[in-house]
Amino acid sequence: MAIFREVEVYPNGGFADRPWMDDRDEDALARIARGVCEVYSQALPALRLQARASLLRLNGMMSEADPEFTGSRSRPSFAAPPSAAVEVSARYIDSFEFGWLWVPVGFADQPLDRQRAWALAAIHEAARQLAQARGWDDTVLDAARRHAEDRDLRFTAEGPWKSAPDRRHRARGTVGIGDNGIGHARLEVTTSDGEPVDRTEPVEASCDGQDLIWTCKSVKWDGASRVTMVAIMDPYGMRQRQLEVRLGAQPAGTATRRVERAVRFHPPRRPSA
Repeated sequence: MAIFREVEVYPNGGFADRPWMDDRDEDALARIARGVCEVYSQALPALRLQARASLLRLNGMMSEADPEFTGSRSRPSFAAPPSAAVEVSARYIDSFEFGWLWVPVGFADQPLDRQRAWALAAIHEAARQLAQARGWDDTVLDAARRHAEDRDLRFTAEGPWKSAPDRRHRARGTVGIGDNGIGHARLEVTTSDGEPVDRTEPVEASCDGQDLIWTCKSVKWDGASRVTMVAIMDPYGMRQRQLEVRLGAQPAGTATRRVERAVRFHPPRRPSA
């Protein structure tokens, strides 16, 4: 049986330089919710909630939905409780649990911190409604909400340090998702004692948390003076970028070159449900 491990607001990705949605309020929510969903979902697998599907998808495109399917429900005000904006179906469809999310009018005009807080409240309400429909103890989901709050409602992650063969340097990847819904990744190098040596500039990366975690794990040393990391750039694994740092011999530990280039490889496997 599957373990409940993820909540997402759909659409769950798009381009950095163009809208994801025609409706500006729905576009703003889809973008801000990307990081909030990922940081909330980080805590879900540990709860071991047995489910029919590992994913709960919330349709945030209600301005384009057919009223015959969704009813005549109107969009709530920003001050309305999350229950006025969320409805999770007790039915199971295809390969995921699903629900609907009505974005408040004027959402895009709210400060970013209030947008993040509203997104968390809506996501948590949706998870609670699913828990009630499936007979779970919905109070255990408070751990996921606290996890997100403790991290300022932002998804970030750091990979393990990997030492060079001569043990003089170490490197790791750091990743995150911005308020615009776009992921970013960078490669950093320090001495074995932790003194910073160099780091690449952040590059655009996938907005999927599992892709970003895999990116961190891809750090690889090629001898003692070259280290690389492969950043997945989209949720489908179709575009990737290789970051490279070369360390010069004079003086020791000085990065002499950073390279970013497209690479092709088989995308990582998704974790099984």
